[in-house]
Amino acid sequence: MKKKILLLLSLCLMLLVISCGKHPAVKDFEDSMKIIQSGDYGNNANMAQLKQSGMDEETLKALAEGSKKITYKINKTETKKDEAVINVTMKSPDLSGVQQELIQKITSINPNDLLGKTESEMEKFGQDLAFNLIKEKLKSPELKFREKTFDVVYTKTDNKWTPNPASNLEFLDMTSFGLLNTGK
Repeated sequence: MKKKILLLLSLCLMLLVISCGKHPAVKDFEDSMKIIQSGDYGNNANMAQLKQSGMDEETLKALAEGSKKITYKINKTETKKDEAVINVTMKSPDLSGVQQELIQKITSINPNDLLGKTESEMEKFGQDLAFNLIKEKLKSPELKFREKTFDVVYTKTDNKWTPNPASNLEFLDMTSFGLLNTGK
């Protein structure tokens, strides 16, 4: 009886060590993904980058809704001194063609319809076009998804694990739905 109790306690202790033993970089990655998947675009670095590029609040809110559709799976983690490499398979909405569609819509507008509009009215018109296009794409039953397997690299600086921006371009591309990739 004593052996059974001891074995059970050992098993519980081992499970506790395993569940609490996540690498700090993995924990940070999972916390970041929770923020992204929540659609809390105010805390999302990619959304902040999109905002800096000139996107308005309404368009960012539409993109935040798309963030809720991102799924991921951590495949493995490798740690070497001050670097942690998290191999991830991620699936996210594909909006990589939206920029071209927006340009096509803008160029198909009759210039006479824009005569007499102020610069701010024209800017608002463009923002509304972008917002409606993104919202339409994300709500469409034919929404396409991209799936990629890639590495997310974290580096340790001053005892803190942080993602390495230069090494995580695929992560940025996937979590911004391909909108920041101007090569497409």
